[in-house]
Order: sequence, then structure tokens, then C-alpha cells
Amino acid sequence: MEKFKAVLKKIFVDKIYLSNRLYYFILFAIPITGVVVKNVLLQAYLLGDNLYSPNFSEAIKSTWKYWIIYIALVLIPLSVAFLFRREKHRVIYIYGWNFFFTLLICLDLIYSRSFFTMPSAADVYIFKNFSGFEGGEVTSLLCGYDFIIFIDIILLSGYIWKFRRRQTDEVLRKRVMRISAAIFLIAGIAVILAIPLQSKIFGLFNDTYDKMFNSTDASEQSKYLSSLGFHIKDISELVEENINTDLTEEEKDIIESYYEWKNENIPDNEYAGIFEGKNVLFLQIESLESFIINQTVDGQEICPNINKLLNNGFYFSNIFEQVQGGNSSDADLMYTTSRLPVLKGGTFFRFADECELNSLPRMLINRGYDFTYHQAIKGSFWNYEEGWRNMIGADGFVGSESYDMSGDKIGFTLNDEDYIKQVIPYLEDLNTPFYAHVVLNSSHMPFKLDDSLKELELSEELDDSYLGGYFQCVKYVDTRIGMMLEELEQAGVLDNTVIVVIGDHTGIHKYYEYSLEKWYDEYPFANVNGYYTVPLIISCSDFKENVSSDVIAGQIDVMPTLSYLMGIKDDEYMNDAMGRILLKTKRSYAIYRDGTIYGDLTEEEKKLVSQSYEISEKLFNSGK
Repeated sequence: MEKFKAVLKKIFVDKIYLSNRLYYFILFAIPITGVVVKNVLLQAYLLGDNLYSPNFSEAIKSTWKYWIIYIALVLIPLSVAFLFRREKHRVIYIYGWNFFFTLLICLDLIYSRSFFTMPSAADVYIFKNFSGFEGGEVTSLLCGYDFIIFIDIILLSGYIWKFRRRQTDEVLRKRVMRISAAIFLIAGIAVILAIPLQSKIFGLFNDTYDKMFNSTDASEQSKYLSSLGFHIKDISELVEENINTDLTEEEKDIIESYYEWKNENIPDNEYAGIFEGKNVLFLQIESLESFIINQTVDGQEICPNINKLLNNGFYFSNIFEQVQGGNSSDADLMYTTSRLPVLKGGTFFRFADECELNSLPRMLINRGYDFTYHQAIKGSFWNYEEGWRNMIGADGFVGSESYDMSGDKIGFTLNDEDYIKQVIPYLEDLNTPFYAHVVLNSSHMPFKLDDSLKELELSEELDDSYLGGYFQCVKYVDTRIGMMLEELEQAGVLDNTVIVVIGDHTGIHKYYEYSLEKWYDEYPFANVNGYYTVPLIISCSDFKENVSSDVIAGQIDVMPTLSYLMGIKDDEYMNDAMGRILLKTKRSYAIYRDGTIYGDLTEEEKKLVSQSYEISEKLFNSGK
């Protein structure tokens, strides 16, 4: 027993003393090496087949040239550690920075898996919204390799606990510490300034310089500059944007060229104004994707009630997702204003108080339409209420504060059945004509439904998968939509009403595409081949046609198309809308959220379209 106690004492109590140089070398080497490893891991995820399967060899091959920049950026803050007089404070400072680097990478990784881009400082308000989730949404965004992020913290904790430096001449030690601080600081600054200085003076490596400092691809910037460098650059750009808000003449010319090209000036056809004066019931469904429309799984129709609407209306199957950091709130923005979201942060958070945009709800309200908006969330969530009231110009937000939220949750909020029961009375009380925007959320990731609510008979393996969960959630929402439409029809609310159905963004392919490949042979319709699209259905019972279009388009094209059908003249919105009217266009194209352009355009046209998001950002920054 005594020997066992002695062993425990030696392991957990006794300290190991090292020479000053070796002690400090290891103390600083752990966080510096850890930062490189964390950034390589982040790039391994970004460069892998998906954000859950890291490609380490590709990450090392594409980043090793830039490790010196990763290290340089760390040397600058760590140089301050040498200036502390007390050893305890020095160790706490180093440990604190190491914890900060770890937290930063964790946030980058979780955010990237959620929104498929690196987080911006403009997203600072977004993270408080995770308090509205139960936890399953975030934990489902983690995977086994993530433990690598914490290895250096564990090593550093053990090292600080177990090792001590030997006492030495204090005068000499302080002098060495000051010299070391200067070396760290000068080396870090020298490396960081080397690339821009050589580019300006000698004109070498201009391509690398351009990718580092002029690229709008956040993932690419993080590869060159590291996570920390990307965030420093991001903050400096936001500060500069807030200082320089006026459009330059060159920017005005680009914007004018874009709108002049985008507005095709094609004569009206037989669909112009066919729904003028009718009510609008806009159903925005969480994560609804095009691939699921008109499909069956094991002989069972997945969304029969939505499919019925195709018999009397228009169906656009290739509406590409264009949301950015605002995610679902960006969908609200684009569907009502046809304005692309900003590249950094959530548009509602950044500009709801500053910009009043032309919108379909605003135009209809000015025509005497009654308005209401419903979602089972707080109005402050993603700044929805302010965004709708000021930016979109429709004051009629009804959120969770007005509902009984005591029912069971699905996803992150109240189940759609209990929610819809409370929405229906609001819709029945509307004056005609009306515009009602209703958001349904029970098909939100992580796509988990209680067994008692499942309506599809699936194999155990499929039912336990993300794909099976997605099928079940969409089926659940579709059934509730059928119940709502039946009750509203019996109440006479759907008389003379246009029903719009669309997804806010993609879902199963957006979050868990890595889990789908095994199902492609059995369910080939689930393989979208990189086409991340949502369905747009515009239906009205007295329209006796079934018009289907595979034109390639984006979420910004919804508002002009619906406005055209509602009889609003082009000149009221086409010089504000960034999208086009899909029922009278000769072009088939869309810019995806990552800048990829789909469709048939000339190189010159692609160059113009590639600036779409930047044009929107500049318009918002200038208050327009």
C-alpha cells in the first residue's frame, strides 16, 4: 500500500524540474504547435468530401507553405507573456491564449457545418440564438476527429501541472525574457508584412497576395492566413466598411451594369397579372428540398398534400439556395425583397434598422392588403420582427410570445400541429385581400421525430438514419399542411387565394450529405448531384394548368416572379430586385452561395453575375 501511495505521489504530486530554456521551449511549443494542428484540422474538414470527413493529406499539402504565417500570428500575442514578472501570471496568460485559439477553431468548425462558411465578427449576435435550441442541433454537428482540437490543451494542462523550471539568476533571466519578447514580436511582424511589402516593392507572388487579401472566399482566406488571421482581417474589413459607406463611381457603374443586363425587357405574356387582387398564403417550410417533390419511399408518397398543389399552378424545380450567414432569415429577405444577403453576418442583424427595401409585402400593403407573419419563435430571434417591420415594411409579426408554447417540441421549437392550430384563427380573422406568411419548422435538423409521430413505414436501418428522419419530418409537416388547408378551405379563407410553397434552404444535403451516399443505389432520387435546390410552387384552385419549369434560378427570383403574377408592373420593382421574372426570361442561371455559377452564360456575363453578392453588400453598406 505504501509503495502504491508513493507511486501516486510521484505521478500526481511530485514536480519535475527542467532547465529554464527547456521549460520555456516546451511551454511555448505546445500552444504554437497546437495552433498549426488545429488549423490543419479545420482545412482538412473544409477540403474533405464533406465537413465531417477530414482529408489530412490534402490539408497538409495545401497549407504547409503557410504554417509560418500561422506561427507568426501566434508569436505576436504570445510575446507579451515574456513581460510578466510572476511565473504564475505568465502561465495563466499562455493557457488563456491557448484556450482562446481552441474556442475559436471550435466556433469556426460548428459554424461552418451549419452555414457552410467561416463566421464573421458580424455574426457575434448569432451565437446567442443557440440558447433557443435543445442541444441536438449542435451536437449533431460534431464528429469523432474533433477531439484533436483539444489535444494541446490536455498536454499543456498536464505540463503546467507536472513541470517546473529551475531557479536561476533573476537578473539574467529577466534580460533573456525581454530579448525573447522582442524576438517573438519582431519575427511575427516581419513574416506578416513580408508578403504585402514584397508584392508592392518587387511584384512577386502577386497571385498569393491577391488570394490572401482580396478574396471574398472565407474558407480560402482561412487557409492562407489561419483562423486567427482570417478573423483579424474580417474585423478590419468591417471597420473599413463602416467608415467608407459611400459608393464610388466605379461601384455605381458596376451596379448600373448589373441591373441593365439583368432586366431583359421582354414583353409580357399570358401569365402577366393572372393572380391580381387575389390573397396570398405563403408557406415557407424548413429545409424542404426539390428532390423530395413527387417522390415515394418504399411505395409511400412523401408529401402528397404539397404534390396536389402542382395540379393547379406553377412548379419551379431548380431554385438554388442563396442564403448566407443569416440562413432562414436570409430566405425571408430574398423571397420578399429579391435582395441577396450580405456576405458577413446576418442581414437582419446588421441592417434592419438602416435599410428600407422595396418588397412584395410592402407593395401589396400599399394596395390595401391585410398582412400577417407567423413563426413559433421570439421576434428578437435573428432580429426577425425588426427585419419585417422596417426592412421589408410589413408590421404584423406574430411569434412565440403570442402562442401557447407548452406543447412538445420538434427540432428547436413547438411542433407544427399545435402551432398551426393557433395560427388558423389569425388567418380566419384577416380582411381580404390579404398576404399571410407562415413558417413551418418541424422539418428542422437534426430530423428526429418521436416514433408515435412517424407516418412512414421504413426499414429499421433507414428509419434510424438522417435520410429516414428527413423523410419522416417532411411527411409530418406535409400532413399538417393538408390539415391546415382543409380547415381554411372549409372556412372560406382559401377562396380566391394563391398558395405559395417553398423551402427556406436545403436541409439533408446541407447538413448531412456525408450520410447519404450509402442510400443512392436504393433511392437514386436522393442524389442531387450537387444541385442544392428548393422547390417553388405557386398554386391557385381556379388556375387549371400544370406549368412545370426546370429553369435554373435562385431564391432572389421568387419575388419578381410572384409580383409579375400578382399584376404589379415591372417598373415598380425590377430596378430594385436583384432577381428576374422566371415566367419571361431567356436566361437560365443562378449564383450559388459559395460563388459557383450554374447555367449557360458567357464569360463576360459570369464575371458580372459573380459580383452579385458584393453588389448587394455595397448597397446595404451605403444604406440602399
